[in-house]
Amino acid sequence: MSEGKFALARLPPISGRNPAFSPRSNPKFEGVSGATYKLGDTVHQLPAPHALRPFVDTKAGEIDTWPAHASGHSVPASSLILTKNKSLVLVNDEAMGKPRIIPKPRFLDQLEIYLKKEIRALGVIEVEPNELRLQAHREVFEYLIEDFKTYKPVLSAIKNEYEMMLAYQRQQIRELEPLKQMLVTVSEQCDQKIIAIREEEKQELKDMRSENKSLQNHIQTLNNEKKDLQTQVKKLQEDLEEQYLHYRDECDARKLLISDLNDMRYQQEDYLLSKQKQEEEDEGDPKTLKIALKKAREDEKAASKRLNEMIANYGDVIPRRDFEGMEKKYNELLAKVEVMNGDYMTLKREHDTLLEVHKQVVKQRDEFYTESETLKRSSTPRPDWEKCADFVKGGIGRWKELSDGKRSNELVDILLSEMASGEIVDNSSGAEYFEGQGTGPSIPKYLRCEGQVRNRRLGKRDTSLLIKDIWREKIAHDAEKSDGERESLSDFLYTYLKRRFGLEQMIMEWGYNLHDACQRYSHDEHIGLFWGALSEEIDEEIYHSQLKCVQKLLTHLTNQDMAQGNKNKLSRDDFKESLRAYLSGIEEEFVNRLVKAAEQELDAKDSNEFEYKNLFMEDDEGRTGSFLDDVRKFHTQERMKFVDEIKTQLSDINPVSVNDLKRAITLADMEINKEKIDKYMSWAFKTTKDKVYDSEPVEQSTIIQRLQHGNLLKTGWKV
Repeated sequence: MSEGKFALARLPPISGRNPAFSPRSNPKFEGVSGATYKLGDTVHQLPAPHALRPFVDTKAGEIDTWPAHASGHSVPASSLILTKNKSLVLVNDEAMGKPRIIPKPRFLDQLEIYLKKEIRALGVIEVEPNELRLQAHREVFEYLIEDFKTYKPVLSAIKNEYEMMLAYQRQQIRELEPLKQMLVTVSEQCDQKIIAIREEEKQELKDMRSENKSLQNHIQTLNNEKKDLQTQVKKLQEDLEEQYLHYRDECDARKLLISDLNDMRYQQEDYLLSKQKQEEEDEGDPKTLKIALKKAREDEKAASKRLNEMIANYGDVIPRRDFEGMEKKYNELLAKVEVMNGDYMTLKREHDTLLEVHKQVVKQRDEFYTESETLKRSSTPRPDWEKCADFVKGGIGRWKELSDGKRSNELVDILLSEMASGEIVDNSSGAEYFEGQGTGPSIPKYLRCEGQVRNRRLGKRDTSLLIKDIWREKIAHDAEKSDGERESLSDFLYTYLKRRFGLEQMIMEWGYNLHDACQRYSHDEHIGLFWGALSEEIDEEIYHSQLKCVQKLLTHLTNQDMAQGNKNKLSRDDFKESLRAYLSGIEEEFVNRLVKAAEQELDAKDSNEFEYKNLFMEDDEGRTGSFLDDVRKFHTQERMKFVDEIKTQLSDINPVSVNDLKRAITLADMEINKEKIDKYMSWAFKTTKDKVYDSEPVEQSTIIQRLQHGNLLKTGWKV
């Protein structure tokens, strides 16, 4: 290591010296009071060079072996003593009054005396890290290096390394000092923020508890009112039953009175007749008149009996003239319906020509499916009980609950019970014409008309077929758009009807009839989803999301099949594992439910392989089997779970502002991006993305209901 680097690393005042000279070798270090050095504003004395004996205390090149040459091995020891002010002080045996048995070398003794003197002069007697103590020991070490010529290079190198390390450590301390100050400042700021947040949350918690208590009281009040109303309704029902029984009794009494009046009238007539005949007997043959009277009475009695029977049997029968008039009107309407059906079939055939190839494929698929279903069943013809679902309130879901595991006789009893309770849906009900809703801007475009519109009374099957075709055309229409935005279903329906029927009258007629059919069959899952999207109560994206989920599930199963040789079949274990892999977060119970539904649909309870592609087939109405219905239910459950998490985060906040909903969505889904948040909030507040942050607060119940009808899925889900 060069001499210049050594000089740079040394602390003042030693760094100003030339290490090649001894402090005693130059008289310029000697003044009136001897050699000195200055540390800060304090001047410190150094011992005079001639005070040390030549070749004894300053003998160069030799290391005194004391105390090894001494006769004993006892050496003066220094020890640390804890003072009353809890500071450490270095004290040797001499200071403690112990005699020094083995004498020290004079040079060592002078160095120690000098070191003690300097430490006392600097006022740093306590043993602790201190710059002044270091400077005093550094000077003593300099003298030691100068006197030991032989070991001077090694000792100088050691001292230089220590000096460089001390300089480096000081530099590190200077660099870290601002960071320490900044850390303290940031820590104080964070503590203040935490305290402020805790105070704010404490007040909010108090307000929420108070509001919760008031709401609970309100709920209790409403429950009490509900119980009172139920009691009143029950009492009114009992009164109604009593009044009805009283009415029946009055009707029976009235009939009896009428019968008594008739008898009395007949008796009076008989009396008058007998009196008249008595008078005639006085003039004619009494025996002949008596026989005639008896015969007349028998004829009158038979006529009265027949008249009463006619009144009882045909009292509610309408006149034949009215019946013939209604029959004529019915035949005319039937003829018009047949003409319109002919026109409709002509238009349908023209449209079907454009879809001939597609229809042929669908027809072949349906034939194969029908043939497969026919082979599964016995040859004995059986009623198609599934048709009853269209006429029972609650749709196919309720019909399955009623008919599950029932025999034919039991199903007939169920239908009779439903008919008796009025739960059968009458497709023929309703007026002959719809009243137009007007042409205002608030009216959907496909309903803008005035006057009367004919009621076609669409059945459930026709409604399902029409909805399936509308969805198909809507998907193709949205795919052609370049901006990636979907057209609203209400606007597209007018475009679809115009393209299919052309005439404005037919457009309005089919629009009103589809509108009415969707309302009547809204209990059906597929029709209800279409009706909700059409009325903008349900997000249209739910339908597309479910469709994508089914398509991706089929692709996932197909890839699994191709990896195993493309057999168009999957084993039971592979099928179950594929469901777990695709439907992330699904519970084992739901997986078993899906497998059971697949077994029943494929009739493969005893088979270990599933022809999985048959599970994704649909009929001409767009309906699928129970397996895909359960997949859609899982999709719906995941949406509801996410909405419940958002509701939990909202807690008792009411009304809900835009920032409250944004915070709740972010806490429920930490990985969600801003685009999805804006999309969900615009749906919840029924506005556009660019105006969502200007929306006014809305009741929490309304927000939750809208979110339940929206396409909300947690980040990381498959669709």
